[in-house]
Amino acid sequence: MKNETQIKCPNCGTSIDVQDILAHQLEDEIRQKYQSQLADEKKKYEVEQEKLEKAKQEFELKKKQENELFQERLDKQLRIDRKALEEKLKAKLTDEQSEQFKTLQKELNEKSEQVKELNRSKAEIEKLKREKSELKETAEAEAQKKLNEVLFAEREKIRKSEEEKTELKFRELQKQLEDQKKLTEEMKRKQEQV
Repeated sequence: MKNETQIKCPNCGTSIDVQDILAHQLEDEIRQKYQSQLADEKKKYEVEQEKLEKAKQEFELKKKQENELFQERLDKQLRIDRKALEEKLKAKLTDEQSEQFKTLQKELNEKSEQVKELNRSKAEIEKLKREKSELKETAEAEAQKKLNEVLFAEREKIRKSEEEKTELKFRELQKQLEDQKKLTEEMKRKQEQV
């Protein structure tokens, strides 16, 4: 089998292994192609990472701004409510009797409960925001996992395709060598007959 892939240089007579030369050339071609594809995939992956990071930063900034705006509105409303209530209480205290004072005290307690309820609502909103953030991170992790699986599957497809092409080329070369050998033997026979 070794002799079938060996040819002699017509000039110097050195034995040359055609299979080694072809294998080396194919190996170089495949290596260059895979390195190019790998670089392209890496570039795409980095672009996606940058997009995700930018979206995350924008989301964090928006969340912070919304929290600050909510806090400002809450503080302003609390100040307005407290001031309005105090003014109302002073007016009622000066104009009305102790029974009316009790009614105002009750109203103040209700407002206080409303503020507590508002604070509970704010805590619930913060909890929901945290859960939303966790869900987003989970979704991003799942998306990244799927992307990695797709990339792996594509690499496997490319690898198998290249192996099949290489095998096909190798068979073609073997057939050409056998045809060449038959032709050479035919020429020898014709020469011997002459």
